[in-house]
Amino acid sequence: MNISAFNRILTMKSIHTLASALVSVFVAVYLLELGFSLTWVIYYLMIHHGVLLVFTFLAAYLSNHIGLIRTLSIHLVFLVSYLILLFQLPHSPEIFFLIPVLGGIESAFYWMPLNVLFVRKTDEKTMGSSYSKLIALPKIVSVLAPIGGAFIISQYGFNTLFIIALCIYVLAIIPLIPLRSEKTEFKFSLRRYAEIYRENKKFIIPEIIDNLAEDAMVLWSILIFLKLDSVFHVGGIATVVGIAGIVFTLTLGRLTDRWNKHKLIKIGALGIIIAWSINYLVASYSLDPLLFYIGTILISFALKTFMIPYGSFLYNRARKDDAQFLVLREIPTVFGRQILFLLVLVCINQIELVFLVVALLFLYFLFFDTRKLISL
Repeated sequence: MNISAFNRILTMKSIHTLASALVSVFVAVYLLELGFSLTWVIYYLMIHHGVLLVFTFLAAYLSNHIGLIRTLSIHLVFLVSYLILLFQLPHSPEIFFLIPVLGGIESAFYWMPLNVLFVRKTDEKTMGSSYSKLIALPKIVSVLAPIGGAFIISQYGFNTLFIIALCIYVLAIIPLIPLRSEKTEFKFSLRRYAEIYRENKKFIIPEIIDNLAEDAMVLWSILIFLKLDSVFHVGGIATVVGIAGIVFTLTLGRLTDRWNKHKLIKIGALGIIIAWSINYLVASYSLDPLLFYIGTILISFALKTFMIPYGSFLYNRARKDDAQFLVLREIPTVFGRQILFLLVLVCINQIELVFLVVALLFLYFLFFDTRKLISL
């Protein structure tokens, strides 16, 4: 395992997560504060993820020629444009639909190179602990960022927050400069795509359902703001979850490398079913902030219990096809997110029902034989 390279990835991810933790949890709140309806916010998210899928292929194409680090650096150009337009949105609401386009492009140029580098610079036998570090260690750096972001918004406004975050984003790229020779050999061929699909088709439905549960957290943050009418509770809950989850995630990562991953996935899936069911009840019948804090911690722990062993199978599988697998994986990933957003639009007057639907869909993992994911 290339410890030095992996530590560089962790450092970059930590700095980037610090900036993201300052602003990302508040973007939907920002749009709602400007007077855009929840329906428009969902349109925003759908456009963002649809564009991300399309430009992931372009990012792979460029990484064949200019390398992964230069490709990742391009995301800064779109990030700057994205934040500038967010500054201007109160004065020019007609640019609303351009902002998620730029955000989707930026995300594609960030996540595709990062995922490929992560797979290349980790070891198959310790993937559980490596994946947990990728999730948890950046949280240590950014754990107070959401509540800090809420304070900055209340005292100085959203624009000041965006400027601070932008400066931090620029710093994040520096640790990866020594890895600039890393390239991909992505083959743009329908025949090759078909081969990878046939070899990995057992991952399609799990990826769709997995992303329903993960991105329901975005909806949960929006609902907290709508129910409690407080940007501080949005930031405070994100901070509490970050603190509570760090030790749990690192411990779970080590256990994943030693314990039966298949059993852990089922335990995590059961936890997700219970947690989202509880959160449905909390969102439907309570305005008590404490219950929202408890509900958020429960679903966060359940998601980690599921994600780390499942992610170990996913990323180890990616070793065979490198960028090919990781890029094509975005298709079911984005499809799952779009299903979630469509569910919200259908249930727009009672969005709590979406959490109950997600809980029911996760019953799939209680009956799915996850051994098929490693015997493909």
